[in-house]
Amino acid sequence: MSSLERTLMVVAGVLRVPPAELEPDIPLSEVTTLDSLSLAEIASALDDTFGVRLPSAELGEVRSVRDLAELVERSPRR
Repeated sequence: MSSLERTLMVVAGVLRVPPAELEPDIPLSEVTTLDSLSLAEIASALDDTFGVRLPSAELGEVRSVRDLAELVERSPRR
């Protein structure tokens, strides 16, 4: 499973939406209301899944699952 697919599964779980409702390039705001708490929950779940620390400054710029997957790939490992 690619990091994009794994990221999509993690995000779907946190947002409690079926993975089929998420497309890699569709803005997450079109799927659900995305607030700072939701982003923190997603970041924590991705940290646990991938063993990375997502930079908070960059997390605020994320718009899609693909953006999250790319952030995971370039984030420092724990």
